[in-house]
Amino acid sequence: MRTRSRLLLTALAAALVMATAIDVASAGHFSSSEQRYRATWGSLEFGGYTATIRCMATMEGSFHYRSFAKTPEALVGYVTQATIRHPCTGGEVWFYNGVEVLEGTTLSNSLPWHIRYESFEGVLPNITVITDRLVGVRFLAKGEFLGLTIRCNYTTTATEVAKSVLGREILRAVRELVIDGRIRSETGGCPTITMLGSGPFTTPGGARVTITLI
Repeated sequence: MRTRSRLLLTALAAALVMATAIDVASAGHFSSSEQRYRATWGSLEFGGYTATIRCMATMEGSFHYRSFAKTPEALVGYVTQATIRHPCTGGEVWFYNGVEVLEGTTLSNSLPWHIRYESFEGVLPNITVITDRLVGVRFLAKGEFLGLTIRCNYTTTATEVAKSVLGREILRAVRELVIDGRIRSETGGCPTITMLGSGPFTTPGGARVTITLI
């Protein structure tokens, strides 16, 4: 069975009057109040090793436009920066971001990572989540497995995808990015890992991001 990773960004939808339901149901685009964003995790967990690896992580990027269509597979933006604060606990994880240094060698740069729209959940106009796929996310994990300390590469692709979900709360503001998924390793003998964590989703300056239907 194909293993898939899943990133979830969950939030409560703003309550809208029923009189607008027919107009909103025909809307074909989502509109963001901001074009650039930042997602942070105080503890992003990588399970599957003897000990769960926990790291502080940040991703930044942008949507191509302030609005994007509800069209599956549409390229809606990029992740342009991704960092992990070291040391992690239980092991280590490094993003291939062109900046991380491992034993005197700078890891290659796999950025930018693609953001592709997939679907939304909820009953219009009350949308609970908007799911995107992150393609090209590449990282190296070091942990103990079967009594050995090993290093394993992971990359999300068209078939091994990571998922992010944008949602809304009261006043339509995005609240947090919740990661909950599984990714197979491209390195032989390495485990499939689980990813779990939640953190705020804002602009790089810390302002809230709102999502509306247009």
